[in-house]
Amino acid sequence: MCEVGRIKHHLKHHLWDPKSTILFVGYQAVGTLGYNIVNGAKKVKIFGEEIAVNSRIEYIEGYSGHADQEGLMNFIYSFINKPKHIFLVHGEAESQKILEEKIEQDTGINVTIPEFGETYELSNIIDNENEEDNEVKVQMTNKIERRITSAIRREVIDRLQKLKEEIKDMDDYVRQDLQDKELKDDDIFRINEKIKELEKQIINVIEG
Repeated sequence: MCEVGRIKHHLKHHLWDPKSTILFVGYQAVGTLGYNIVNGAKKVKIFGEEIAVNSRIEYIEGYSGHADQEGLMNFIYSFINKPKHIFLVHGEAESQKILEEKIEQDTGINVTIPEFGETYELSNIIDNENEEDNEVKVQMTNKIERRITSAIRREVIDRLQKLKEEIKDMDDYVRQDLQDKELKDDDIFRINEKIKELEKQIINVIEG
């Protein structure tokens, strides 16, 4: 999703070029650099520098590791004994809602989209005369509020580690550029100003 690694260097050097084509072959989560580019952003920030998106942007959905709506519906239809109830626990909220409505309208199967911290209890409602009409009673029995847990603390540590890697990548990139004998004084001045801007942002976070 273009958030870390060498891909950011490739984008920085090719996004501005109208002769380049950037081909995306996988799902891009909302809020990521890849998502912004795929969805028509005219400018993006990479290593603190604003880069114009002039290249041709293409996207092949077929290589994504996630099934689309048609694939998920075919999966449901493939059951000989249809599920009594379906929980949707993955995907973006808007897409989940659309899929929920389609499943219920096309198959008659009830759908639940649980929220964070919810616990559900399932129990059978038995029809002795017709086993196929047996239903599943779904009842939420508990809900906890999101808290600062050890998992979130680990997430903070992971993000800090990624930030370190990003700074290391930026360090390598700047040093490579500075070794370019054809680099003009204006380019060096621009790089220096971007590093100053990054320093200010880091200081603001620390002092904030």
